[in-house]
Amino acid sequence: MQHGERIIIGVGGNVGTGKTTVCKFFESWGAHYISADEVGWKVLPEISHALEEKFGKTVMNEEMVDRKGLRDIVFSQRENLEYLNKLSHPLIIQKILQRIQESTSEMIVIDAALLFDWPEIFEKIDYSILVTAAESIKTKRSMAKGINSDLFKKIVSFQKKDTEISGQANFIIKNNGTMNALKKQCHNIYEEIKNDC
Repeated sequence: MQHGERIIIGVGGNVGTGKTTVCKFFESWGAHYISADEVGWKVLPEISHALEEKFGKTVMNEEMVDRKGLRDIVFSQRENLEYLNKLSHPLIIQKILQRIQESTSEMIVIDAALLFDWPEIFEKIDYSILVTAAESIKTKRSMAKGINSDLFKKIVSFQKKDTEISGQANFIIKNNGTMNALKKQCHNIYEEIKNDC
């Protein structure tokens, strides 16, 4: 432990693995939940002019950034995604660090797909969890959230494989079963972390 009494847990993994569900279990057990996606959507107004200049009106819905339009464009080409990341990631990381600093909770759980790619965040956490799932299950979950199979394949092609990041994780959750099975895995990890402190 390097943060005194406070425990910071990071949860990473690819699209459709169930990261947010895992984090929500920890939140229900008292952790302060921080979502990188939610922070990311909130920084869009700060970079909207640059996005409109780069991608045109197709990413805008009047004065607001059109999330779906932006998603379709950035996942159509790697250079588009890299442009968005270059603009947004420093802001997202800064705001997550700010939320960590401002939190008074004894346990914080950070939901971030790119947890293992963000050293500024990764070095702050005490325990890292990688959530994995079978490709067919990830596809099904993503489609239930409005991501079609073509877009899902593009998103996956831009993400690191589990094998590339599993060595950095303290815990690996295989989310291929029922909600109860997932909850049990999460609770076992929660208890292990609590006992470790």
